[in-house]
Amino acid sequence: MIMHSLLRLFGYNLSPIRDIDSSAMTLAWGWAGLVLLLIALLPLSWWVYRCEGKNISDKMRRQLLAIRVLWVILLAILMCGPVLIVSGYVPQRNRLAVMIDTSRSMSIKHKEVSRLDQIKKLFESGFIGQLEEKTGIYPEVFSFADNVSPVSRQEVEQFSLNPDGNQTDISNAVRNVVGNLGEGSLLGIIMLSDGVSTTGDNPAMALANMRTPVHFVAPGQEGESADMALHLTRPPAQGYLNSSVRVRGEVSLHRVATSSVTVTVRRNGEFFTSATADFASATEKAAFAFNIPCEEEGNFRFELEIPALENELTNENNQTGFLLKVVRERLNIMALSGRLSWDMKFIGNALLTDPNARTVHWTRLRDNRWVCARDLKPEAAQNNPDLREDLKIADVLVLYSADYDMLKPLEEEIIRRVEAGTLGLLLMPSSKNFGELGYQGTQIEKLLPVLTSSESWRGTPGNLVLPSAETPYNFLRLIDDPIQNVEFFATLPRFEGIYEYAGLKPGSEVLVSSTVRSSSDTIPFMIRSRAGLGNVVLISGGPLWPAGFRLVPSDRGFAPYSALVVNMCKWLANRREDAQVSIELASSRGYVGQGNNVRVWVMNSKNELQANAQVSLTITDERAGSTSLPCIETSEKGCYETAFIPAFRGLHRLEAEARYQGRELGRAKSEILIEFSTAEFDEPIVKTSLMTQLASDTGGIFATVDQASKIVEAIDAEPGQKLESKSIDLRDSWLLLIILLVLPMVEWYLRRIRGLS
Repeated sequence: MIMHSLLRLFGYNLSPIRDIDSSAMTLAWGWAGLVLLLIALLPLSWWVYRCEGKNISDKMRRQLLAIRVLWVILLAILMCGPVLIVSGYVPQRNRLAVMIDTSRSMSIKHKEVSRLDQIKKLFESGFIGQLEEKTGIYPEVFSFADNVSPVSRQEVEQFSLNPDGNQTDISNAVRNVVGNLGEGSLLGIIMLSDGVSTTGDNPAMALANMRTPVHFVAPGQEGESADMALHLTRPPAQGYLNSSVRVRGEVSLHRVATSSVTVTVRRNGEFFTSATADFASATEKAAFAFNIPCEEEGNFRFELEIPALENELTNENNQTGFLLKVVRERLNIMALSGRLSWDMKFIGNALLTDPNARTVHWTRLRDNRWVCARDLKPEAAQNNPDLREDLKIADVLVLYSADYDMLKPLEEEIIRRVEAGTLGLLLMPSSKNFGELGYQGTQIEKLLPVLTSSESWRGTPGNLVLPSAETPYNFLRLIDDPIQNVEFFATLPRFEGIYEYAGLKPGSEVLVSSTVRSSSDTIPFMIRSRAGLGNVVLISGGPLWPAGFRLVPSDRGFAPYSALVVNMCKWLANRREDAQVSIELASSRGYVGQGNNVRVWVMNSKNELQANAQVSLTITDERAGSTSLPCIETSEKGCYETAFIPAFRGLHRLEAEARYQGRELGRAKSEILIEFSTAEFDEPIVKTSLMTQLASDTGGIFATVDQASKIVEAIDAEPGQKLESKSIDLRDSWLLLIILLVLPMVEWYLRRIRGLS
């Protein structure tokens, strides 16, 4: 307090600091500069008075010397640029945040009243008014689900919120509110939620270091009702004529005692078959499976359903569906490798998981003989085999450590077919870089999506990163839900290393990146480019087999890299229904409220990609009717893109029309099945234990709706304050300037009255 008054006396402005906690002084010249300056000036001052005449007393000499020394020290300090750093407390405007969960799980009813309606009744009883009376401030209210949105006072009074969010991210919601309001000014956060967090970071980890108490108010009661849920495991999107497709799924139980559950399957609205999920004792999950014989070409809609229980928590997770497209030709894959490798064995095994894919794999041995394996059945080694017949029928060519000498007899045919769009090319990582493979200066090099002037191997890959949840490429959808798919990629097993190239060629696109452990940078992991009408994909990380054979540490139950290889080969096959216009969807399934990217490819009568066309997409669903959307031309020639967010569940029919200079080039049709995302209903119980833990970890409390008054009583309404620092230039004081002028005058006056010069 004394220091605060002294600084004010000297005319220094401390605003907004009120209470000083600590202070420190720094010098622009440094303390060493001050010492050197004093060493130079103080002896001079002493010498001046040492040489004065006898007519001055020792007492007067000491007084004059003291004045001179004080003046020199003050001058020296000011010459060194003194800055006083003061730390103290600044009063803060108290704030209180109230967050309301508006995700779809809040629509679940307890005793005929939804969870959100319970919150509504709490507000109608004067909960916000009680908080305002206790703290003296009106709380700032937010709704959260997929995103965080402020709720106006009028909206709070009317309580017009709806439980329509498809995802809940508690961690991000809290960070968003703290970032907007400032942690230091918050009296607390009151979260009204069921605790169901379906995306984002683990709330227990994200809130561990919170300095603001987070209180939870929960509707309903944990375990109040029973529930059954139906899930599909990566439903098939395509089948081949005269074969069959295996469909797998799972039924989960909560507070239900049963030995089996029947799954009813309908095709195009009519009964098709049924499957049974058998439960062993004390298990809560059971798998089921059934076969679909592909006896005719076309698109087929399949709907699956399990019976609803009386007073079940929710029926939203009791049904699901998918679309199946049956085509005539099977997939033909040709692989070329320059050596025996575990990676190619892994790829071969992965392709065998699809019974509708035929694979032929040629490997050149060290003695220049060739070994052929057709669907993993090795044939005798051969000298100089003719590979052109296998290449002629191949839909996809996979290259692994295949040097230019191996490819030279096939180079012309590879280039022709890739550019014509009848052959997809997949380049896999290997121990040899492109420089060692001898691609420089060849036609094969022109197909590469990267610049190979410099290549370096980095043995520190990190997590895989998808650029966007709304990817237009279906082979990147390992998980149906696009948001969950992004998170799923980040959990995939890591590789040993990754190649870093000089750069990307114009038109190349990074499909997947990899973080680097030593930095926050990312390196392209999977790169795509177009050569004419064909697609080329390069995977720059590896090897595949150590990570590829591992299951993801979850209950998904499949090897993700095997699925990725199979999906990619199907996409690279590039089989279009229409020669001039085609529709490309990331998936044949979408979700209400989530974006869906649609690409339309347009060619002219010469089978050339057409730029500057006018493309529109008409979307028709069973409830909303038809909507027409313009498609915007992308950086890729002949590619046009748009996106739509469906509002209703059901089959959506898509029709694209392309025109050029007033003339119609063609039309294309496709379908997408829109479902409700079941993420909010996978575990629909109220997470009482989780919310209790989060409240305890942050210094808050947990209460049910009926106990909400406990939260009001727990809020600390003391004025907030924040520790801040302020720098004060001591040369800015008018009082110090006066002292600096007055001291020489006093010295002069004393010398004058003693008759000194």
